[in-house]
Amino acid sequence: MKKLLKNLVYFMIPVVAVLVTIEYMAEKIPNEYSVKNDYLKKNSGKVEVLYLGNSHVYFGINPDYALHQSYNASYISQSLDLDQMILDKYHWKNLKYIVIPADYVSMYYTLETANEKWRVKNYNIYYHFWIGHDLANYAEIFNGKIQDQIKKIENYYVHDKYSRLSTELGFGTSYQSPSPFDINKTAKVAAGRHTFDIQSEEYQNNFEINKEALNRIVRIAEEKKIRVIFLSSPVTLKYYQNCNRTQLARTMKVYDDLLKKYPETCSHIDFMQSSYFNITDFYDGDHLNNIGAEKLTKLVEQKLPKIINH
Repeated sequence: MKKLLKNLVYFMIPVVAVLVTIEYMAEKIPNEYSVKNDYLKKNSGKVEVLYLGNSHVYFGINPDYALHQSYNASYISQSLDLDQMILDKYHWKNLKYIVIPADYVSMYYTLETANEKWRVKNYNIYYHFWIGHDLANYAEIFNGKIQDQIKKIENYYVHDKYSRLSTELGFGTSYQSPSPFDINKTAKVAAGRHTFDIQSEEYQNNFEINKEALNRIVRIAEEKKIRVIFLSSPVTLKYYQNCNRTQLARTMKVYDDLLKKYPETCSHIDFMQSSYFNITDFYDGDHLNNIGAEKLTKLVEQKLPKIINH
């Protein structure tokens, strides 16, 4: 028995060494999460306008067109509780505005309970958060096939292949004009995907998690004399028509209550059904393309000084 255990240990040592090496090399390959963390570690003290949120902001705000020192720290499927964690992590010496989404999906969605919950591991590995107890959320080698990790390592270290999907200031560049989709069809599908059983325990719990995160963001901002902007991003008419009225009303009531409670801190910029945007500004039913993003960024940034001077 001792000999068997000894042989097993001798066998496992090189296997573990190989897996640790693969993990180390995989984590050193730049990705959207590590790049954003690296930027904020170096530059958070310079940021004047911080954009947080989900894909509506990630593909909707391009700081290259900003009037301030702005940074887009949002990402695909990033929920409000993660926004709060990002805000807590860095030092914001010059921050004047925090822009966070006030969307149909905002209050009842958390990444941990979503179909894309595999993305949680990126916040643990690259932002160094501690979310949950699932080991798969703390290592690249536990996600996907080892062969795929080896291929990714080969592409980066041997062939110098690295696909950058965002600008230096955090804007997602994938959603270019013209759209390849039937936008009205994607609008109906997206609205359905964003409509939840809001009476269920799971989504009630999500609601409370996000409500607490939102309140914490506002309390931090009030203490530090930072303005919080609730941004309702543009969506197509078809998407809006397919939103559940109760879910939308309960979501917006949370923001309305904060606007009343903290009038000197909170403001709302609502472009959800704005006439400034038409169908050619959209990549799909609820996301702007690069042209729409330029338009939205300029409109939001122009409004900010008026808000702070109000």
